[in-house]
Amino acid sequence: MSMDYMSDLNEQQKEAVTTLDGPLLVLSGAGTGKTRLLASKIVHILYNDYAYPWQILALTFTNKAANKMRFRVAGYKEISHLCGDLWMGTFHSICLRILRSNYELAGLRRDFLIYGEDDQKSVLKRVIMNLGFDTTEFNPSDWVEKISRIKDKGIIDFAKIDLSSNTQKILREYNAELARLGAIDFGDIILFVLKLFASHDEILRKYQNQFKYILVDEFQDTNAAQMKLLKMLTQNQDVPNICCVGDDDQSIYSWRGAEIRNILEFEKTYPDAKIIRLETNYRSSANILGAANSLIKNNMGRLGKDLHAAPGVSDGEPVYILTLPSDWDEARFIADTISRNANNSFSSYAVLIRIGSLSRVFENEFAKYQIPYKLVGATKFYDRAEIRDAIAYIRLLVFPFDNASFERVIAKPRRGFGDVAIAKLRESGKSLMDALKITKLSAKQEMAASEFLSAFDFNWQNTTPKDAVQQLLENSGYLKMWRESKDVDAEERLKNINELIYSVVAKYNTLPEFLEHAALMTTDDDDDESNDSNSVTIMTIHAAKGLEFDTVFLPAWEEGIFPNEKKSDADIEEERRLAYVAITRAKKRVIISYAGTRSLFGQLNFQIPSRFINEIDRRYVSFNGGEQPKQNYSVSKNEKPKFKTASLIGKMVSHSEMGTGVIISEDGDIFTVAFKTRGIKKVARDFVKFI
Repeated sequence: MSMDYMSDLNEQQKEAVTTLDGPLLVLSGAGTGKTRLLASKIVHILYNDYAYPWQILALTFTNKAANKMRFRVAGYKEISHLCGDLWMGTFHSICLRILRSNYELAGLRRDFLIYGEDDQKSVLKRVIMNLGFDTTEFNPSDWVEKISRIKDKGIIDFAKIDLSSNTQKILREYNAELARLGAIDFGDIILFVLKLFASHDEILRKYQNQFKYILVDEFQDTNAAQMKLLKMLTQNQDVPNICCVGDDDQSIYSWRGAEIRNILEFEKTYPDAKIIRLETNYRSSANILGAANSLIKNNMGRLGKDLHAAPGVSDGEPVYILTLPSDWDEARFIADTISRNANNSFSSYAVLIRIGSLSRVFENEFAKYQIPYKLVGATKFYDRAEIRDAIAYIRLLVFPFDNASFERVIAKPRRGFGDVAIAKLRESGKSLMDALKITKLSAKQEMAASEFLSAFDFNWQNTTPKDAVQQLLENSGYLKMWRESKDVDAEERLKNINELIYSVVAKYNTLPEFLEHAALMTTDDDDDESNDSNSVTIMTIHAAKGLEFDTVFLPAWEEGIFPNEKKSDADIEEERRLAYVAITRAKKRVIISYAGTRSLFGQLNFQIPSRFINEIDRRYVSFNGGEQPKQNYSVSKNEKPKFKTASLIGKMVSHSEMGTGVIISEDGDIFTVAFKTRGIKKVARDFVKFI
């Protein structure tokens, strides 16, 4: 690749790449080339000797994003040899690197473990029971999420957080148990770095002096702890060279702790900040962008920008908005449309849904039409039980003190160790693995214990990682368990384990390296987001962020579903941002639809179209096949646009006795209306008012 890394950039991108001094916020709209910009900025710094590679800190939210950026930078052969020294990775991987180098000062053991959700649930269940609480009332799964959100706040002293006494008790005992087990959870990774920096000023100064340039991707998704980390790294610097790239209009993860105020208040945090807006979209047609812009302008909490199509891109097709009588009609219409038009290019189509439960009707109809599809967001590779089991075996091999892994695998296959036996092992006060060697057990249990321990009794350090794992799972009887299983999915589980051994573990030089990778894997990282298989993609809008398709179907745009039933202004604004993300996934074609009736959780509901539909400028849309007004059509401030539609289907009406409803079919002056409270009724046109 040529070193002319600026040749493909527009003027705003070039300005962002060459702005090196001082804080910079790049508002990068959907499809405006932020990955290219960040990679070019790193190349610019390295090629011109503005910094050594280890003086650049590039933070992303997924390993995939980091790898993609590293690949782009490495494509420039003149500086590719420097890539290995870049501090590039997710917030968590970078903070873990800092903790590994300073474990003692951070109050951790050298080989500390990182607990995932399964391990956390196990620890929390024991803690909750020991405190005398009922696990049905204090569900361990709910508490994993609750504790994660607490730690995301980045507050070092939990006593300073306004928490209930029960929450304080559970949190205190949970953290104490993690410490006894030599482990931290995912939320602790950043929190322990914040503690390290706060208590050891010399360590903080070391990293402040090291990182001359800090680059942050997807800045709108940062939580309070991540923002606090950035502030600590840039504090007491005369001119902090921090470049944050993000889009306030695509902030859709508040439920995961993301705080949109981090991007909205960037100029308040860094008073001398420069803001550059990237508004040239290289993905979508002009009508799609016009529709998205007109929708998102209804949000108050935004910094403001207008996406426009790249030079030479046509207006394209209007955004189609369709009304269907029922959810099954909607699914049938989408399946039929794809079947008639795909021409064996199924991968260019996506169905993006607000909630996962909506996928069922599409899966059924696609099967009838023999349309190949993939459901993204189903059980992910690292979430599969057999993969978690295999990783637990590996962890116990490398870290024999890991009680959580011991408890997971001791009964896989069954060895006669239930709760009573485990409790007896705990009485020794040693790790469960060590206790197994010295505790007096029944003859049958001692034989099983001997076989179990022997599976781990080999020199794994001098064996290749894949061979060590293969030997471990074979000797432990785990692979045999699945080979002899009568479960219908046993063969698939064995294939997944082989995939883990020969496609994943085999890539690492050591087992500890692999375990670090496995611990840092997030749900975003292990999704099959690539669209290389020739199949229609069905996925949630959240999962679709960052992806693009020629044609995007957006079903169930109905009040209560999209936007969902959250009522606050902030909730509605986030839902609107999600709608904006959905529309901007499309390159050529967007089809929004809503149904008059929908079956939800076994109950038939009469639906009302989403408010978002009415917020889209009519210049960019076609209702039920109606004509699209000319692009330069204008109206006075108080005049509604004259918009010709093919029918009145989808219009909202009110009736003096039956209330509000939506027209789902028409026959001359007789309308069939789905009323919110009275069901489907036929009424004459003269007895309803349009609203």
